[in-house]
Amino acid sequence: MNRVDITHNILVNLAKHIKAGNDKKRDKLIRGIIEECLPEKKNDPATSRQVERHLNYLLETPQDTNPPLVEMLEGICQHCSPQSQPCTHVCPTGALSCEESGLHKINHDLCVECGHCVNSCISGAIVARSEFAQVATMLLQSTTHPIYAILAPSFVGQFGREVSPEIFKSALRSLGFTEVYEVALAADITTIYEAEEFVERMNQGKKFMITSCCCPAFIKFIEKLRPKVANLVSPTISPMIAMGRMLKERDPNCRVVFIGPCIAKKNEAKRPDLQPAVDCVLTFKETKALLEAAEIKLDGSLGRIEINDASHDGRIFAHTGGVTEAIIRAVQRHDPNIIVKPVKGNGLKQCGELLREIEEGKLEANFMEGMGCPGGCVGGPGTIIEVEEAAQLVKEFAQRSSQLESFENSTAIQWMESYYKPTQTTSEKIDLHVSERHYSPEETM
Repeated sequence: MNRVDITHNILVNLAKHIKAGNDKKRDKLIRGIIEECLPEKKNDPATSRQVERHLNYLLETPQDTNPPLVEMLEGICQHCSPQSQPCTHVCPTGALSCEESGLHKINHDLCVECGHCVNSCISGAIVARSEFAQVATMLLQSTTHPIYAILAPSFVGQFGREVSPEIFKSALRSLGFTEVYEVALAADITTIYEAEEFVERMNQGKKFMITSCCCPAFIKFIEKLRPKVANLVSPTISPMIAMGRMLKERDPNCRVVFIGPCIAKKNEAKRPDLQPAVDCVLTFKETKALLEAAEIKLDGSLGRIEINDASHDGRIFAHTGGVTEAIIRAVQRHDPNIIVKPVKGNGLKQCGELLREIEEGKLEANFMEGMGCPGGCVGGPGTIIEVEEAAQLVKEFAQRSSQLESFENSTAIQWMESYYKPTQTTSEKIDLHVSERHYSPEETM
């Protein structure tokens, strides 16, 4: 059994124990997981310690108010050779390093929480903090606290090509979620707001705007490695936060769970300035384990509930270039005389190159979309299927929408007026005091 299967089975068993009320009996839980996942090592003390550390990371509430999202479990990293260190190769910022002793370490001053090292680690030593247990418990309390699932635009096809959005929504309802919504609905709203902001900036004579509303890893990258361009970042909140805030505005007693491809979203939801919005974040992989533990079928036998919240342009946020395409159309709706000259950062390494060119005044553009994962959100570390297939399925689902542009989505307009405008619609995102001096495009353009 490989590391991915072990992690999946740990989550499945954990959910079953929570449902049975055995999650407090840690020793019994550890024994049950080892017998299920690693029966050949049930008498191995080292295996017990590894499972226990992994469970602690899943179950315990951190004492630190701002704990690291991604961490290296001590004493487990042991399978890499000097020639093969996949975690260091995949890290876009150099946050992971290997000492002469062979021990790997994470430099949290450089880590942007993209999460790709978690997938690349062949020993299971790198883990991301999870709210899997909290969600499993919340679902048992849904009669007293309504619990809403909000789906990232990249959800389409993640649980099998034959699992339509309608089948998946029905399965989540059967799992215990009170209702299920597309985050693409909120993407329609943030598209309208960012387009308005871009037009305003251009009319004021400004030369550049960076959009980052949906990618917290990209935000962290700017904050830690390219802070001089922080003032160019749009302050519009992400669609995830917008959707959560609207649901909380409508029903303050509700709980909101974001289901998506992203590990970095877990910390975005915990930022003090963005609360209350989203209570918990699950990746698609974690959601798959939750469905399996509850023995929820994805064959359509539980129904096919209609899901029609968003326009084409809200749904295409899931892949690189989608945000740009949506905002260009919205800008033209605002002011046809404004020309958008975009560049798209596809993955953090390419984003870093483009941000450096912005600082140096070498970029012939006025708008940048930054996607932390290659391919966009469909390439996130919490996804299940290949990025190319996921992007194609997202495009097909977007084409099914009855509206093309965000402005045409009457549901989004209604939610914007009723629930979005009464909330705080912007966030500073990045501490504008992190650098001594901000870059101004007017100096070189």
